[in-house]
Amino acid sequence: MRAWLAVLTGTLFLALLAPGCDDDDNKPAPNGEDSGVPGDPDGGGHPGDGGPSPDFACNVARQEGCGTGQSCHFADLGSGKTGSRCFAAACDVVQQNCAQGQRCTYVSAGATTERRCVEAGASAEGARCTLAPTDGGVEYDTCAAGLFCKDERQDDGGTGFFCRRLCHATTQCGDAGECNTVLRLAGTSELPLLCGPRSQACDPFAQGCTAPLSCYPASSGPVCAGSGTRGTGETCDFSNQCAPGSACVNTGRGLNCRPLCRPSGTPACTAGTCRPLNDNPGVGACIP
Repeated sequence: MRAWLAVLTGTLFLALLAPGCDDDDNKPAPNGEDSGVPGDPDGGGHPGDGGPSPDFACNVARQEGCGTGQSCHFADLGSGKTGSRCFAAACDVVQQNCAQGQRCTYVSAGATTERRCVEAGASAEGARCTLAPTDGGVEYDTCAAGLFCKDERQDDGGTGFFCRRLCHATTQCGDAGECNTVLRLAGTSELPLLCGPRSQACDPFAQGCTAPLSCYPASSGPVCAGSGTRGTGETCDFSNQCAPGSACVNTGRGLNCRPLCRPSGTPACTAGTCRPLNDNPGVGACIP
């Protein structure tokens, strides 16, 4: 079975805005947000406010900003950049709007992967899965409607394949899950999301996450996520692209990695002003 490359980032944190920062035209910036990590997938700001970056053309979690027959997904923009885009397709993998007895899923045909309506599989959520027997050179899995067959590393070092729920937002994952797992599928720039375990809460100044995870601010408060390497001032789309101890912040002049600080206390900023980050009490970022 061909493994679908899954990138687990812990959570998708979209960029945070620091209150009080102005844009290049000296207009008030949107309310303080950070870009978060990929998983708490907002996919950008509210349509119409421009979002945290022009790379985010629509809102993934709210499914806002797209036309009829389109859905909003995170997207691989090339050159290592991630954003959100509106995609037209035959069906929606979360709404499952195919005819009775069919399911909407990602189907691979040669070098192309696209959403299609196919015969529904029988493998339930959490069950093992494989490729369905098909004719005509197309590939899709044996999961039931609304699920996707994801490769996962096992305790013995091997790889298992299990049906996991497709999602746009955490509210679609039930009490125990979080919409925080990004799939990168060959043949498409769409980056669909799956429900995964809830991210562990943490202290961004203590950095107590288990390696290789680090603590980053998110829209629901700091959580453990995959660690980034980008330094202060480098451009970013998500907070956990930045090195531990920093976050991807919209200063009003684009998204950049900025050091974390306490708005009243230590650590303080060695340069710039410590601006508080929304939804992260006691956590700020050093804004030049």
